[in-house]
Amino acid sequence: MTSLPHEGDPRRVGEVVAAWLDVRMGEVDDLVAEARSRVEALPDLRTLWLLAGEILVRLAAVEHELAEVRKAKR
Repeated sequence: MTSLPHEGDPRRVGEVVAAWLDVRMGEVDDLVAEARSRVEALPDLRTLWLLAGEILVRLAAVEHELAEVRKAKR
């Protein structure tokens, strides 16, 4: 009552397992490559944050100047 092919030769089972692992590792490599390409396609958020920071600084400067103009108007 054995389930090994070819009269119980364990090398054949090892070859089948190795072939199956090789196929699975190829799929994993493809998935990793796809994930890396998707990450590389994402925009760089540092530039966006620099622009947002610059807008905030300029807005603060405009508010300060507006407050000065209102003071001088009184």
